[in-house]
Amino acid sequence: MRVSLISILCMFLCVSAFAQQEIDDDYLSVLLAEEEETTNTAFKPVIGFGVGNFSFYGDVVDYFRSPINGLTSYRFLISRNLGHYFDIEFHGTLGKVGGSLYSAENKTKIDFSNMVGADGKIDPERIARLMTEEQRADMQTVANFRSQIFAGGVSMAYNFNHILDHKRPIHPYVSLGVEFFQFSSKGDFFDADNRAYVYWPDGTIRDSKGEIIVRDYEYETDLRNLDLYGYGEYAKTSVAFPVDAGFNVTITDRVTCRFGCAAHFPLTDYIDNVKGGKGWKNDIVVNTYVSLSIDLFSTDDEIAAVENFRNLKFTVTDHLDEDGDGVDDFNDECPNTPKDVKVNQFGCPLDGDKDGVPDYLDKEPNTPMGKNVIVSASGIKMTDMQVIMLLYNPDAVKHSDTRVYSNTSEAQSGSSVDATKGIPAKYKFVDTDNDNYISHEELQKAIDDIFEGTSTLSPADINGLQDFFFEQ
Repeated sequence: MRVSLISILCMFLCVSAFAQQEIDDDYLSVLLAEEEETTNTAFKPVIGFGVGNFSFYGDVVDYFRSPINGLTSYRFLISRNLGHYFDIEFHGTLGKVGGSLYSAENKTKIDFSNMVGADGKIDPERIARLMTEEQRADMQTVANFRSQIFAGGVSMAYNFNHILDHKRPIHPYVSLGVEFFQFSSKGDFFDADNRAYVYWPDGTIRDSKGEIIVRDYEYETDLRNLDLYGYGEYAKTSVAFPVDAGFNVTITDRVTCRFGCAAHFPLTDYIDNVKGGKGWKNDIVVNTYVSLSIDLFSTDDEIAAVENFRNLKFTVTDHLDEDGDGVDDFNDECPNTPKDVKVNQFGCPLDGDKDGVPDYLDKEPNTPMGKNVIVSASGIKMTDMQVIMLLYNPDAVKHSDTRVYSNTSEAQSGSSVDATKGIPAKYKFVDTDNDNYISHEELQKAIDDIFEGTSTLSPADINGLQDFFFEQ
């Protein structure tokens, strides 16, 4: 069965999954929290499995003559990133290639029947003794083979992140490597009834009696041992150089779909058992495949640091700067800054006096730093009475319209005095000097503690405390 149907199905599944892809909120928050440069700490291996097809380019013509249609192949991959732009990949590919060649130009009848030994198989010694040079030449016009292929090695992959720093869920790549290449080629010389094929000049295949027979496409004869052309026992292994190109599609944080095409250039011309040809003398095997790579070992925190996924930064921003403040949207912590407002490196408006109100809105740009200074939304320091009135009448000024800042840290807390008379029990600790009187300073301290979040009193309690302050 041709593997193109399998490839089409895998492509459909990958594209369908990609169409539903969304950036995970938790993962996105990790990305947004990263500094501009992050040391890559995730070096766990990523495992991939794929299926595809082999196409063959050599002296004997491939059955299908197409890189997208051929005999089934299987691929496995273990990879890890080596930085921002390169990955190292350990890969292996297993499958078969085949071809068949027949030409009516052969001038003599090619008859193997008189070369069969006592065991009913073709005898190489008989071939060497009985086949003429003309028959050997004609034999190359009716050659066929099927070869089991294994190729495994290491490659370095480049991801184009140097130049493709824009929004993209698809990441192209190219890789170059070196590998061990092994093949085992066999030929089809007998039909299902063990009758040797006789190729006639008229284009038919017959048995030794002249009856037309049909090939069964069972490859039972080892071509190297047969030695039809006098090559001797050539090596069935070789060094090869794979060149791979394609693109990776991000499916989830841990799953990537790859569409690739790898050309294997072995240093041998014997894969099809025929030596010769023009130009590049050696045979070439092309593997077109689709695969899924899964990260099973990295933790969620490590996933956020992997360069393959840090590229999602480009899908978030593409270096856009919507508010035009000079800080791209990805790094802008204060989006929608008004035009011509000066900002810091994080894209936030400058605040010279550090009162929490940006300079362009601050009507008191040099508010004095002090202990728990409270300012309004306009950056103007509020008096103690204004703060008290704010709490006594919350509608006078909204709490959201105030800013609180301090240049000191306080660890002091009040102590409770049970002997105080006249002061409600829940306010006793406010009277820190134990004089049975809530002073303005003690009231202010209680209010400060509310703003600092260190008070055990509620806003309603503060309202009650200020009522007691005015009534005592």
